[in-house]
Amino acid sequence: MTAGGNRVAPSRDVLSDVCAEVAAAFRRAWGRGPVKTTAHWAGPDVLLVMLEDGHNEAERTLRSKGYAKELLGGRRLLAEIVEPELQAGVERATGRVVRATLSAAHVDPDVSAEIFLFEHARA
Repeated sequence: MTAGGNRVAPSRDVLSDVCAEVAAAFRRAWGRGPVKTTAHWAGPDVLLVMLEDGHNEAERTLRSKGYAKELLGGRRLLAEIVEPELQAGVERATGRVVRATLSAAHVDPDVSAEIFLFEHARA
């Protein structure tokens, strides 16, 4: 906080730490992590993490054979399973409590998003 009570944007190191935590969680769950991970604040209590090029070889095979629906279903299931680990990592990196996580995945292009909603920051 500044003297005037305005919020100060977290340092880039926090966002880098978030990216590292999220990529590592996916790497452990999928056997391969995303090639690119970026994090952006979307307001004082919302953090968006974008993951690019994260499909493993099995998912690439499913995609190439027309099984995008099944690929996305598997991604949704694994996202639910890894959610507690994602939340714990983001809480470690930010020092804030995550109250909800939203996940979305897209097949082509190979991108996914994790949206973390935090407990409201206290002034």
